[in-house]
Amino acid sequence: MPTAAGRAFLPAAREALATLRAARQELADVIDPERGQVCLGFLHTLGVRDVPRLLDAFLAAHPDVRFALAQGPALALLDRMRAGEIDVVITAPVPEDKTLHSVVLRDEQLFLAVPAWHRLAQQETAELRQAAGERFIALTLGHGLRQVFDEMCAAAGFEADLAFEGEDVATLRGLVSTGLGVAVLPGSPAPDEGVTYLPIGHPPAHRLLGVVWPATRRLPPPARRFTEFLTQSGRAVLGER
Repeated sequence: MPTAAGRAFLPAAREALATLRAARQELADVIDPERGQVCLGFLHTLGVRDVPRLLDAFLAAHPDVRFALAQGPALALLDRMRAGEIDVVITAPVPEDKTLHSVVLRDEQLFLAVPAWHRLAQQETAELRQAAGERFIALTLGHGLRQVFDEMCAAAGFEADLAFEGEDVATLRGLVSTGLGVAVLPGSPAPDEGVTYLPIGHPPAHRLLGVVWPATRRLPPPARRFTEFLTQSGRAVLGER
């Protein structure tokens, strides 16, 4: 167990290591500015379609840039970025933080996902309050979608009865399809057998998907090029969903 002195020294040590990593990367980029690596963090839900599309479009113009990919909950990815381990994070919702630069890439609609045979499944839309007595399935705390879900339930005037808490949206979809509960989820990129997605009339059901990077340190050239690409072309590449 670290001593009190060790714990006090830890933040400075982490900052020093981040500075050394940045200096080493900066030197490599000066030697060969068209090459280099971007460490990109993103949510699990973005790995099926969105991130591959963005990387494909960017690499068409910058084929020699390499990427190290990191996935996980939003808060964990942001913590790693602040520690200097990740250059850029694509996340939702977009955090309000003056130490970060941010660009919104998409305003993504969320749905009430219910089993295909559910009492609400035949409706065209649903109010979240209509599901107040249902057993809900949600991501664990620390995920951006869980934050949005909790805020939506509060706006609808109830506290969700959580039957299951999981680590990825694919698992949540599977649990809904077998009738183990309902969930608030983004639309599926592929048809989900046994799941009906209902647009939510109230409260507003959406999340802002965006890219963030540190405002307090200079990114290496490949990461700067990537953030410039996302700022200029990211919305067009992703489109609306």
